[in-house]
Amino acid sequence: MSISKSKNLERKLNNIAQEATNELNNVCGSSLWESLGFVFFDQLEDPEKIAKANFYYGQLQIINEIKFFV
Repeated sequence: MSISKSKNLERKLNNIAQEATNELNNVCGSSLWESLGFVFFDQLEDPEKIAKANFYYGQLQIINEIKFFV
């Protein structure tokens, strides 16, 4: 992979990660989830919020795995 493609991929992954982080902060009402992870999601009362938090947290996990292998 060329340097420009690699940097472009990294930029796109960072943008997706930032979007997921912002959504998690909105759903959870704070950034406390960053230190607690899934445990924090169990404290949410709304099942839709729990599902949304799990979705975005999963995105972050996938992005981290991709970054590890690239």
